[in-house]
Amino acid sequence: MNAPAHSLPRWPLALAVAILALLPFLPALGNGFVWDDELNITANEHFRGLDAEHLGWMASSRHAGHYQPLTWLSYALNYTADGLHPRGYIAVNLLLHAVNAALVFLLITCLLPDGGRRGLYWAVAGALFYALHPLRVESVVWVTERRDVLALFFLLLSLLAWLRSQQKPERLGLFYALSLIAFALSLLSKAWGIVYPAVLFILCLYPLRQRAFGKIIVRLLPFALLALGAALLAAWAQSEQAMATLAEHGVAARLVQAIWSPAFYLGQTAWPLNLSPLYLLPKDFSPWTASMLAGAAVTLAITALLIARARRAPGLLTGWLIFLVLLAPVSGLAQSGPQLAADRYTYLAGIVLAVGVTAAGRFAGQRWPEQQKLHAVAMAMALAVLAMLTVRQCTVWENAETLWGRAISADADNYVAYFNRAQQADHANTPHRLQDLNRAIELDPSYAQAYALRGELNLNAGHTAEARADLDHAIELDASQAQAWNNRGVLRLNTGDKSGAREDFTAALERDSSLYEAHINRGLLRQQDGDRAGALADYDAAIALNPNVWQVYYNRGLLRAQQGQAEAAIGDFTRVIQLNPGFPGTYRERAVLYNKTGQAAAAQQDLVTARRLTQKP
Repeated sequence: MNAPAHSLPRWPLALAVAILALLPFLPALGNGFVWDDELNITANEHFRGLDAEHLGWMASSRHAGHYQPLTWLSYALNYTADGLHPRGYIAVNLLLHAVNAALVFLLITCLLPDGGRRGLYWAVAGALFYALHPLRVESVVWVTERRDVLALFFLLLSLLAWLRSQQKPERLGLFYALSLIAFALSLLSKAWGIVYPAVLFILCLYPLRQRAFGKIIVRLLPFALLALGAALLAAWAQSEQAMATLAEHGVAARLVQAIWSPAFYLGQTAWPLNLSPLYLLPKDFSPWTASMLAGAAVTLAITALLIARARRAPGLLTGWLIFLVLLAPVSGLAQSGPQLAADRYTYLAGIVLAVGVTAAGRFAGQRWPEQQKLHAVAMAMALAVLAMLTVRQCTVWENAETLWGRAISADADNYVAYFNRAQQADHANTPHRLQDLNRAIELDPSYAQAYALRGELNLNAGHTAEARADLDHAIELDASQAQAWNNRGVLRLNTGDKSGAREDFTAALERDSSLYEAHINRGLLRQQDGDRAGALADYDAAIALNPNVWQVYYNRGLLRAQQGQAEAAIGDFTRVIQLNPGFPGTYRERAVLYNKTGQAAAAQQDLVTARRLTQKP
């Protein structure tokens, strides 16, 4: 592969691609946090800082089944700059995507032979086809998927440096090192680059046409070792997640699903009109349905055709093999989660199709030169349509209602979408949440989480009998439902069954020791029973898990005051005032302790504040 000698400078065009790629996504700046953003961002205290404790957590965490220290660091920088406002997090995602679009343009110009001015214009079109496609929306506007845009940024830098190292042997060491470093940074953002060494191997064969296999293996070995390390870390991170077993999702199902998925993504790319945030893997999934077999047949047919034409069109086979390799980790071979497929899985593999669009446009211009203007107009119209679809798709991710409403529109039998909409909806909208849960349970009578949440809603609404039935059934279906045990403990406590409540709170914590609500509830029960040491232990644990619940500090302050720990109790009451300055009882309790410790002026000031708050209309 020769170094390109283009008639136009590439950097201005790359900048234009970045700007055009950004524009359709700008409406997403008004979106909020959705779906797993609560798990990763709004309910996660651990990334919110740049001190040794927070950085240590980022470097060692496998939170939510991912090892992604650089992604956590990027979130920490967001939080340091602007707290928990979603606009800032989404803005960073958008900017990374714009830069990635520019890098895709540069990559295309490196991979395809020089085509002059028109070749550059088609490279712009190919990069925009990738960047403006509505399949990109999920990775770009969903804050949780920061890992996608960040990992691809480093992976593209790595690939560009690798290609430069092959073009300039005299500077091989520098660009090789840069490629290796960028690849490591990509893996620290997300592990999906574990197949990257295989991609480099394919590129060495074509278009680089290298045949010294010994040298190829030696050069790729450090990349392979990094990929192996990332794969082990990914497996370690996933070990806490519910990976489907072979009994649940058999070998035949995995293989057919893996062969079907490339055809599915090709179809979604060509006709992106029924996109969904969740393509549900059915409970009764069968790989032998007509749609699955048809998709698998398409993938196999394309593969066979391109192998047969490999000598005449080696670039097509190269691109197809890379497409298959990039999809392999997310194809269903290692099934995790409720999804059969996902739009975000195309964020990396979609680049191959962008290269294909560029090559097709240039080929058409050479084959039918008199129709070049027609081709350009058609491509411009296609890009305009994609941009409009992307604008519309951005609104899908605006909030939980729009997100799961879209999933239900795409598949009326998507019981997980009904559950997610009920779980993430406005908590004041109990009737509609119950309606969604009823529908989820109707579609899947074994859905333990739906029973658990419906039991919680009935508990909060005072429907004791219905709540007890739902919580009992949830625990019967899945005894690992820690929240169901905790809520049943609350119900038992409310009905006077202290012994049963204690058992349920303990059972909840045995299943999930990070469930701070269960620590609080058991602490209250222990406090009522006079078990001060046990109550303090539970309150300490609850505060360590969630340091922003003022009631826990208040209760611990009362216990410490009873045990004569005046200074410690004053510290707890002071923390309560920081979190909830409008509660008069805290000032009264602290005033008593101030008097005991000889701080009369401070005590008097607290009493004045308590009276003022009590008399407030």
